[in-house]
Order: sequence, then structure tokens, then C-alpha cells
Amino acid sequence: MSYFENNIWNKNEYHTLGRKENEQAAKSIIGSIVVGIFLILFVISLWNVGRSHHLSKNFVAIIDTDSKLLQKTSERYLSFGLDSSNLRDMTVFPVKKDKFINLARYLSPAFVRVGGTSADCLFFDENVLSEKATSPVDGQDISNFTLAADDYLAVYQFTKKSQLRMMFDLNALIRNPDGSWNDSNARDIINFSKGHSMEVDWQLGNAADYIRLRKLLNHLGYEMSFLVGPEVNHIGDDNRAGEKYATEFLNNSKSTVDFLTWHQYYLNGHEAKVMDFVDPNVFNRLPMQVDRVQDVITQSNKKIRMWMSETSTAWGGGAPELSNRFVAGFLWLDKLGYGAAAGVDVVVRQSLFGGNYAMVGEDLKPNPDWWVSVMYKQFVSQRVLKLKTPSASGTVRLYAHCTLESALIYRVPAVTVYGVNLNNDYVRLSLLLSNNSRKSKLFLYILTADSLQSRDIRLNGEILNLNPDGSLPAFKPVIMDSQVITLPPYSMTFILMHGVEHRACM
Repeated sequence: MSYFENNIWNKNEYHTLGRKENEQAAKSIIGSIVVGIFLILFVISLWNVGRSHHLSKNFVAIIDTDSKLLQKTSERYLSFGLDSSNLRDMTVFPVKKDKFINLARYLSPAFVRVGGTSADCLFFDENVLSEKATSPVDGQDISNFTLAADDYLAVYQFTKKSQLRMMFDLNALIRNPDGSWNDSNARDIINFSKGHSMEVDWQLGNAADYIRLRKLLNHLGYEMSFLVGPEVNHIGDDNRAGEKYATEFLNNSKSTVDFLTWHQYYLNGHEAKVMDFVDPNVFNRLPMQVDRVQDVITQSNKKIRMWMSETSTAWGGGAPELSNRFVAGFLWLDKLGYGAAAGVDVVVRQSLFGGNYAMVGEDLKPNPDWWVSVMYKQFVSQRVLKLKTPSASGTVRLYAHCTLESALIYRVPAVTVYGVNLNNDYVRLSLLLSNNSRKSKLFLYILTADSLQSRDIRLNGEILNLNPDGSLPAFKPVIMDSQVITLPPYSMTFILMHGVEHRACM
């Protein structure tokens, strides 16, 4: 059941959105006077807001409602990872806890990538019992370890209970004396998975042994499963090492992979500073990287789309007290918006749990990026629209999609505009529509915090917390008839424009 079906208050209160305009003419004279007085007071309040908030910028965004669909993402576009290092000590990995399962379920549909550096240290053995590992779990450990069958099943059951799809990263470093990939352990995992009717997609670390793995999967009953790779790093470096590796892979892989995968980070987690997370120059690294990957694909003449299969703000486990705080949401939401507009099919966030970039803390309390992700899942559909703005690389960065069907009010068409204000000042945003005759109403959801490094996040001024039973709170919007909006300093926003009839959304 969708969030809006669980929180139908707003449907009942605002059901008049779908009525024809001639019904408005039936209002009483007294009602008209009241509305007139309200509008006068509203204009005065806007004038006062402009004076008191010291608006530094005016920003205009234009939606051409006759334009064609720009892109369409996977239904699992916003996905996430669980680092393989978590498998070293299952006693602290909360995959069996109902609270953790509940938090993950709010992010469905999604892929769960179980992978990372430790995937190349993992040996599967269905005949051993689960044991507590003695090595530290920080994502950097490169010692070998054994994954027991019951632990593997526990992770899979977590994904099923959370209504997610598991993608498992196989060990690429088990080698024969001649240097070729030894697939015996991969065969054990795949056979075990098939024997337990597990629905799994697959990766193979950073290796190029995909032709052999594709044949193995087809032979063992996983011919319909995705195989993605090759997990390219260092895209955008001056030496173009990542691009060269991706080019070589596509030229020699014989179309064995369903999607080309690469890793994307902006910053060094050991060096990043808080203002890096709101610096447009940092944000602008992503378009360059996406363009370079797309150039590789185009030059290969292969019909394949890209995944960002491991991505966050900062590598090295994330930046302490930054990558899991409010300020990290700006890079995350902008990445979701830009990636969708640029044709990225799936973005896999590192990570749901573990490390300084986790969306859920060790105390199982959601971090701000979890809330941002949930709101994205509630309001944003797969269908990406073109949004005309003066600049897509500055301090106000906006994107547009058709509104998710479950978020529509009595099936009245709508468009969702979302993005970030990186300014330390208020910004007046004007949303202009072309060729749209229906009267629209804006539902405004603005995310702020008391400080950039806050672990709490506010929606329209109220701190977001789960209800005692684990359900989502009501996401109560500010409702406006005006298409001129004031964005607070350092804020994220989702704007649902109910009543906008866009050609691509009909």
C-alpha cells in the first residue's frame, strides 16, 4: 500500500483539484470577499518575506508541457549497497531485525548490491557453521574469510522481506596457477542459490572474466538474471585510466553484460570539509564523469546503458560526521536528478548500513539521506522531463519528472520538480508553464536542518521521525496557488505541481 493510501487526509481535504473551473463560479459573494482579503494579505506577506529574508537571487524554471519524454529510468533507479565487509561479522549485521527490514522496505523497489572490496576475499562454504569474525569490519580489511550458507540465506531473506532484489558480487581473485579465473567457488554459490530458488543478479568484482561467468549462469539456470560490470573506477582522472579500461572491456566482453557499471565518488573521506558538500564545483564533477562514460559507450557502438553501481559523497568509507549528516543530502539529491536526466539507468547508493556514509546508523535510526531517498521514492516517477533553467551547474539545481502515480490526487495529472538551493540566502523561484490551461496547485515539501552537520532533518520546519509503530509520519505540504516560491538557505525541495497536464505524463 502506498504512502498516500495510508495518509489519505490530503486527498480528502484537497479533492476539489479535479473539479472544473466553472464550479468555482458558484462560490458565494462572502467567500469571494474572504479570498480577496486573503490574497491581499498574502501579497503583503510575500513583500515582507522578501524584505526580511534578503533575497539574493531570482531563479526561473520553465516546463514545456508539450515536450517529449527526456529519459526513462529503471523502476529500481534509486538502489543501494550493503558492503561485503558486513558479512565478516553477522552478529552486528542487523539483517534479521524487523526494524532494519522495515527501513529497507520503504526504499523498495530497489536492487541491493552485496559487494565491495571484501567480495574478493569471500569464500562460500555451505558445510560450515556461522562464526563470528575476529577482524575489524571497516570495509578496508583485505583478509580472506568464509561465508556460511546460513548467513548467505539470512542476507537473501532480508532482501525478500524488504521487497528488494539482491545483486551478489562474486570473488574475482580466486585464480588457477596459470592466472585464469577459478570459478569453482562461484559455481558453489550459484548452485546453492538455484537449489534454494533464490532470485539473484550477479557481479564479478573488477575482473573481466564475464564471458565465462555468463556461460556458467546460463548453464546453471540463471540465464534470465542480470550480469553487470565491470565496476570501473577512476572515471575522470587525468590519465583516463578508467575510460581506457571500460573501452577495453566493451571491446572484448562480447555483449555478456546487461549494463556497464562504474563507481562514482566526489571527495576523499579523510580530507573532505563541510563546505565541499555545498560547493558547485564539486557537484560539477559528476556531469563530466557521466559524459566520459557515455562517450565510451557511444564509441563502442553497443546498445547498453550505464549504472553507477557504487556511489556516495566520499570514498574511504565516507567523511566522518559529514557523509551521514544533513549536508550530504545535497550531493545525493542532485546526483539522483542529474543521473536520471543524463540517462543513467540505476544509481546504487553506498550504503544502507555500515561506514560513515550509511543511510541508517548503527542505532538503526534513519540518517537524513534515508529521508531524502524515501521522499524521492514517494514523489518521483521513472519518467524524466526536460526542465529549462538559466544554469544547471550553479547554486540552484532543479530537475523534473512526472509525479509518481500513487502520489496523484484523484488521478489529476501532476509534475514533480525537485532539487537543491546551495546558497546561504533565500532564493525566489518562479516555476513557469507553457501550454497548460488547467489551474494548478503546488504542494511544497522543503527540507532543512538546524545546522549543516545535523543528524536531524526538518520537513517544512518539523523534525522528521518515524511513528512509534515504525510507519512513516504524514508528509504535510505547504499548499500554494502561486507558482512563485521562496527557497530557504541550504535547503532541498520537492514541489508537486498538481493539475499540470504534461504531454509525457498523460
